[in-house]
Amino acid sequence: MQQPPHPRTHTRSFPFVRRLWAALWLVCAALLATPAFAQSGLPDAESGQVPVERAVWADPTGEATLEEAMAQAFTPAPTIVSRGYKTGATWLRVTVPPTPERNLWATIQPLYLDDIQLYSRHWRPDGTQGVWTMRQEGDQFPFAGKERRTLLFSLALDTSPTEPTVFYVRLRTQSTHALYVNVRTSSSALNFEGNTLLGLGLYLGVVLVLVWMSLVRLATTGDKLWGLNTAFQFASVVHTVVYLGLFAKHVMPNAPQGVDLWASSVFCLHLFAGVLYYWRFAVTFQSPRWARWGYAPILLALPYQLWLIWYGDTRTAMVLNSNLLLYSTLLGAVMNWNVKIADTRLKWMVRFTYTAMSVYLAVFILPILGVGQMTLLHLYPALPVNLFASVMQHMVLTRRDQLDLLAKRQLERDVESAQLQLQAKQWQLAETTSFVGMLLHELKNPLASVRLAVLNMLRHADELPAAQVKRLGHIQAATESMDAVLDRCRQVDRLESGAWATTQTPTDVAALLADVVGQQNAPERLHTQSPDLLLARLDAHTFHTMASNLLDNALAYSPPGSAVAVALQEHPATADPNPQRPEHLTLTVRNAVGKAGLPDAQRVFDKYYRAEGAHQRTGSGLGLYLVKSLAEHTGGGITHRVDTDAGGAPQAVFELWLPCR
Repeated sequence: MQQPPHPRTHTRSFPFVRRLWAALWLVCAALLATPAFAQSGLPDAESGQVPVERAVWADPTGEATLEEAMAQAFTPAPTIVSRGYKTGATWLRVTVPPTPERNLWATIQPLYLDDIQLYSRHWRPDGTQGVWTMRQEGDQFPFAGKERRTLLFSLALDTSPTEPTVFYVRLRTQSTHALYVNVRTSSSALNFEGNTLLGLGLYLGVVLVLVWMSLVRLATTGDKLWGLNTAFQFASVVHTVVYLGLFAKHVMPNAPQGVDLWASSVFCLHLFAGVLYYWRFAVTFQSPRWARWGYAPILLALPYQLWLIWYGDTRTAMVLNSNLLLYSTLLGAVMNWNVKIADTRLKWMVRFTYTAMSVYLAVFILPILGVGQMTLLHLYPALPVNLFASVMQHMVLTRRDQLDLLAKRQLERDVESAQLQLQAKQWQLAETTSFVGMLLHELKNPLASVRLAVLNMLRHADELPAAQVKRLGHIQAATESMDAVLDRCRQVDRLESGAWATTQTPTDVAALLADVVGQQNAPERLHTQSPDLLLARLDAHTFHTMASNLLDNALAYSPPGSAVAVALQEHPATADPNPQRPEHLTLTVRNAVGKAGLPDAQRVFDKYYRAEGAHQRTGSGLGLYLVKSLAEHTGGGITHRVDTDAGGAPQAVFELWLPCR
C-alpha cells in the first residue's frame, strides 16, 4: 500500500542583500571622505584660504548705504554668520591682512542667497586706494552674467602685500541670513568647486542607483511604498541639482527670477515628497492614527507655500518650510517608537534611522532658523541626511521585502504541508470508506439470512407455541432495526465521501411524501396535511431519505400510539407567476415527547448524538445528522424547537426547508 508523501522543507539565505548593504555603506563612507566634505577640517594654508577678520552689523531697514554702514559699530563675527529668517540686510566687514598672494577671490556661500553686494577698492601703484566700487552676485542675477562662472559666488580682490585690505559684503535674501565669506586663491576656489562636483557625482551616483533599484522593486512588487520611495529619491536628486546651482548654470542661466521661483518650489516639493513617503510608511507599519494624521498639516501646506512663492512672498514660504521640516522631524522621532514591527532587526533599523535623522535635522535646522552657531556643513545640510535617508530607507524596505518573502515561502510550505496532509487524510478516508463499505456489506448478508430464516419459521406460526412466535417477532424487529442502522451508516458514508449524487427533476413532492408515509411501520399514526399537488424541482431520492429519517425519528421517540403531525407547505415567490413553482417548501414534523425525553437542543443534530433515555432502543445517532447534512448539501436547512400542545404537554418540532429551483 502506498504511503502518503511527507512535506519538504526549504532554506535560503540572502547574501546578495547583505553585500548590497555593505557596498552602499562603503560608497557613502567614500563620499563623506571626499575633499569637498573633508576640506572644512584642513588648515588655511593647505586649503588655499587666507585668514581674515570678520565683523557684522544688522541693518533692520535694509536701506542703509555703504557710508551709513561704515559709520556703524560692527561686532566681531563668527566664521559663518547666521541670523535666521530676518528682514532687512546683513553687513559683513572683512579685513584681509597684508599678503603677497595675488589673484585672490572672495568666495561667498551658501549658494541660495538672493542679493549679494560686495564693496571693495583697488590699490594704486603709489600704495593708496581708489574709490569704492560695488559688484553684485546672487540668485536674482543671471548666472551668465557672473564675474566668475563657478558654482560659488566668486569675485576678484585686489590686496596689498604691506597694508590690510577691507571690503564689505551686504546680504539681502528671502532665505535664511546665513553668510560665509572667505578669501581664497583662484586655484583653491577652482579646486573647491571640483571637489564639490566630485562629491556631487558620487552622491548622485548612489542615489540614482537606489532610484533604479526602487523602480525595479516597484515593477516587481507593485508596492506603493516603493513608488513613493522612488519619487522621494528622485526629488532628492532634483533638490541637490538645484541647491548646488547646476540648474541655474545649465538650465536657466539668463532667467534668475525663474531660477529663484523654481528653486524655492523644489525645496517645498522635496519636503512634500519626503513627508508623503513617511506618511505611507506610517500607514504600512500600522503607526498610531494620531501619528499618521500628524503629517496632514505638512501635506496640506504645499499649495499655500507654492502660492506664496509664485506671488512674491518667498521668505514666508521658506520659513514655513523649515518649521514644517522641524515639525516632521520631531513627529518622526516620536512615531518610530510606536510602529508595529514584529522583526527585531527591522524594528531597530527603523528606530535607528528615524532617531539619527531626527538628531541630525534638529542640530542642523536650528542654526538655519537662527538658533545656535552654523558650521561649514550647515551650508549643505540636506546632502548628508538625504544620502543617509536614501540608503537607510532602501535597507529598511529591502528588509521588509525579505521578511515578506520568507513569510510567503513559509506560507507556501504550510500550504504544501496542508495539501500533503489533506492527501493523507483523503487516502485514509478512502481506505476507511472501503473498509466501512466492506463491513456494511458483510453485515448485511448474515442479517438477510437471519431475516429469511425468521420469515420461514413464521410461515408455520400456527404450529409453534405463542411464546416462540413472540420471540420470533422480536428477532424480526431487531433485525429490521439493525438493517436500518446499517442503511444510515452507508448513507452517511456516501455523503461524507462525496459519492452522494443529486439530480434535480420536477417532482410531485405531495405524492412523494405520501409514499414515504405509506412505507413507515405505523402509517396510521402519521396525520398528514399536504396540498393535493406540489410540484418542485428537487432530488426525489434525497427528499425521500430526509423525510423517512424525520418520520422514523418521530415514531420511535414519541409515546406508543400517539399521533405525529406532518405538514407539507409551499412558499411561493411573491413575483413568481406560477404558484406550482414555490420559492421553497417546508416539511414540519411534530410529535409528543416519549420516555427518551427531549433532546439537547445544542447537540440534537450532532453526529452519533442520542439522548440519555434513547439508549434503550436500537439506533445509530445518525438519522438527524444525515437529515441536516443532506439539507445543507442541497441548499436548505432544518431547525428544531420545543412547543406545547393544547394541554400544555411538550412537543418536539422539526422543520425542514428546501429551495425549489
